[in-house]
Amino acid sequence: MSVKVKESSQVSPYLLWLLVHCSQTGVGMLSFQRRIAEGAEQDAWVSVLLVGLLFHLLLWMMFKLLSYSEGGDILSLHREYFGKWAAVLITVWFYAYGLLVVAVQIRCYAEIIQVWIFPDQPLWVTTVLILLVCAYMVLGGFRVVTGISFFGVILPSFLILSLYFPLKYAHWNNFLPMLDHNAGDYLLSARNSLYIYLGPEFMLLYLPFIKNPKKARKWAHLGIAHTTLLYIIILIVSFAYFNMNQLKHTVWPTLIFSKIIRLFFLYRFDYVYVFTWFIVIVPTCCIILWSIVHAMKRMTGKPARLWLWISLLIAGAVVIQERSPVSMQKLESAAASAGSLFILGYLPLLLIWISLVRAYKHRSFK
Repeated sequence: MSVKVKESSQVSPYLLWLLVHCSQTGVGMLSFQRRIAEGAEQDAWVSVLLVGLLFHLLLWMMFKLLSYSEGGDILSLHREYFGKWAAVLITVWFYAYGLLVVAVQIRCYAEIIQVWIFPDQPLWVTTVLILLVCAYMVLGGFRVVTGISFFGVILPSFLILSLYFPLKYAHWNNFLPMLDHNAGDYLLSARNSLYIYLGPEFMLLYLPFIKNPKKARKWAHLGIAHTTLLYIIILIVSFAYFNMNQLKHTVWPTLIFSKIIRLFFLYRFDYVYVFTWFIVIVPTCCIILWSIVHAMKRMTGKPARLWLWISLLIAGAVVIQERSPVSMQKLESAAASAGSLFILGYLPLLLIWISLVRAYKHRSFK
């Protein structure tokens, strides 16, 4: 299952910044504040910062693991150290997990469209539209997916300018008393903020398509830093605008900010905000879909186009089936738990085990 990628199919190292950051800024950016504030409340920004620093360590672990793989990705690593069936199992896991994340992204955005703009629009219409756009991008190849990721980075960063309007109504005493929570509260907020950072784990599949991975490491870390800064800015503005009681009853705090904006040529800026976010979630879904489709192609030898349409049908079926808010929350929790256990549990254990195996082999050859 080793992979040799033509240079014409690879992208420059600095573009890993776009891929890593874009994979972390999906629909969760519109509603993450309420869940994170459950523990440390107004001090939850500390937990978000600490989790951001933790992901720098996890990113270092990923690059360290992939440096042990001759094929340059996690599938080759499992085949080299554990055999064929281990590679098959990790491929199937990534495939199921990727489809789950894509389904969550689409389902959450479809709900926003229904509640915010088109109450009578069927769920399947939004779902099919997003999936068809994703199919068009993924069929273009990895370079096209990387190109569309540029918009997934620029648009959320550009919309930071819109935070000027809620800052005019900020109540900075909402942060008082500062740093007034125990370790358990900070840990609860940190646990709840893990899901907003998930996404870089798919780099374990597409890293061979990055030229000179060693030079790309600093750009991946820049992507994590960019994400951390973005979330902290939005969180601080949210805490300054909402008090904790208001935040508990606000489903999409980031979208509420867009309702404050009134321009002389545009009255409903929130419509622009919602539709613009379509260009944010599509690159996220494309990165995941391309990664898992490419992995299944390598495992089975079947064409990527076939696996892409199979994946779109499965993801669409999951989205349309999950109609109630309760089932949707279970879907989100399942995706967050699967990603967190993999990146916090499996990857560190895998790194320790492979390091021990390599150390033992090195001593045996002496």
